[in-house]
Order: sequence, then C-alpha cells, then structure tokens
Amino acid sequence: MEVKGVAFLARQQMTVQAHGEQAWRDFLADIKKREPVFSLPILPVTRIPVDAFLRFNEELLQRFYGGDQGVWWQFGVKSAEYALGQGQLKAMFSPGDFRRFLFFTPGIWKGYFTEGEMEVLPGQGYTDLHIFKVPKPHVYFELSVMGFAAGGLTFLGAKNLKHEVLKGFTRKDPDVLYRFNVS
Repeated sequence: MEVKGVAFLARQQMTVQAHGEQAWRDFLADIKKREPVFSLPILPVTRIPVDAFLRFNEELLQRFYGGDQGVWWQFGVKSAEYALGQGQLKAMFSPGDFRRFLFFTPGIWKGYFTEGEMEVLPGQGYTDLHIFKVPKPHVYFELSVMGFAAGGLTFLGAKNLKHEVLKGFTRKDPDVLYRFNVS
C-alpha cells in the first residue's frame, strides 16, 4: 500500500500554518534522517510507502500535538474545509448536497491511497461509510477519512450532524464502519 503525496503536502500546509515554516523545516530535517523517502521531492502524485507515511504521521503527532490521535480527525475536517472552500471540490458541491458528497467519498479514498476500499451504504435516514480491505489497518486512516466526511458535511451546512462508530481500527476491528445521520 502506498499513500499519494497529496496527503503529505496537506500535512505540510497545516503544520506550517499552525506552527510556522521553521518548525516544519526542523521536523522534516529530523524525519529525513530516519525516512529517506522524504529526502526526495514530494509531489501530489508521488507514492510514499505506507509504513514510512505512518511513521511520519506518528512523529508529527508526537512533536506538535502531544500524541493526541484526535488530531487526525481534525486533519480530515480541515482537509474537507479546504477542498470544499477553495480547493478541488469547491465547484462540485452546493450547500445541502449531503448524500451526494457522501457518495463521492470513495473517490477521496482512491485519490489518497493505492489499496483498500471504501463504500457508501445508504439507509433509511442515515448513510454508512465502510472502509475495508486495508492491508495496513491504522487509526490514521479511520480518523482522517471519517473526519473528512464529517468536516465536509458540516461545511455543506449539516445541522445536528451525528455519527456512530459501528466498527473501527480504533477498536481493533479489521475494518471501519461509521453511520452518519444528517439533517
């Protein structure tokens, strides 16, 4: 499994905004000593080995956020806000396009990760998002992707947004299943 460089570039942008350019440079210099893949130029289409990418994210979490895994959820929320507000998804969705947005989320998965699958399971008054066949189940994938879904729904105007974790890597399950109730 590989992670596309766009995920790394998003972490770079968020870290620079929150902690400054010098803090990012210092962090990256330390990472390059242990993870040679980050010594090469990272472009949006660059494929980063999943183990190196996860170690990078874990170190980022330790260095800047005291190891709080909930920050990965916030990374997903911020990514959705950027994508829908000024990025590649800005012209694709209008306020209230909740279900359409959720049906688009498997495309987001494929845009970031080379393996694993995501599907949308519509129900009566809810929509489930299911991540499965991930060769390297890691909490990062669950929280950042489901955070993206929640952030996108909120950005599009969802009121009283609720989600329920039915399965998750956070619970040591082999796949992830979240139920979103949107009004």
